[in-house]
Amino acid sequence: MRRAPRTQTTDANPRVTDTPANLPGTAIKTKVWMELNGRFVIGDGGLKLLLGVLEHGSLLGAAREIGWSYRHAWGYLKQAEAALQAPLTTPRPGKGASRGMALTEAGRLVLEQLMAVRTRIDDAVGPSGPTLKDIAARGRRPTRRVADARSRTARGDWRTRR
Repeated sequence: MRRAPRTQTTDANPRVTDTPANLPGTAIKTKVWMELNGRFVIGDGGLKLLLGVLEHGSLLGAAREIGWSYRHAWGYLKQAEAALQAPLTTPRPGKGASRGMALTEAGRLVLEQLMAVRTRIDDAVGPSGPTLKDIAARGRRPTRRVADARSRTARGDWRTRR
């Protein structure tokens, strides 16, 4: 027996809240990203990063919030800025709490466009984007395999060769 998905009709757009009985445990997942001339600019992780910069006023605080290293977050922003040929953030000089980072006008526009698209998709199919855990995993170094993690022998260790 197959049942139709239930929908919520509390808002203007109906939202699917249940999966068909023949596909239990399944979920629809989506990714949103921005391209310029076929070149990746920024995606869901960058959206969370820009939101964090807006909220915390610093790249370090934003990177910590989503589980990325500062180096990965900085490189991600620099790559996006190079693709857009416009700065997304600007440093805020000062000492102590007044020091940090702010979004430029281009950064705010990118943030608004990505948020608008993400919101429309989530309204249509429910929260379907990557979780914070998924985003954090993209900014981590890959774990070493067991074969690579074992201690090296004298023959394979560059420090003991003479």
